[in-house]
Amino acid sequence: MNRQAIELELRQAFPGAALEVHSNGNRLAVDLVWSGFAGISRVKRQQAVYAVLKLRIQSGEIHAIEISAKTAEEI
Repeated sequence: MNRQAIELELRQAFPGAALEVHSNGNRLAVDLVWSGFAGISRVKRQQAVYAVLKLRIQSGEIHAIEISAKTAEEI
């Protein structure tokens, strides 16, 4: 898994976000703090992250993903 490429894709999709990506084999953990999540449900936030990584998930490159998607006010 190319963690740097995944980080780049997420940074492009969520400009200005604070982002941490950790990988272990084909498992991924994403911590994303972005002002654009304000007023968006937890499920919709996770769906937005999944949408960016959809092809990597479908190909099996990413087998499991843990997502923390918050606004700065929620930290």
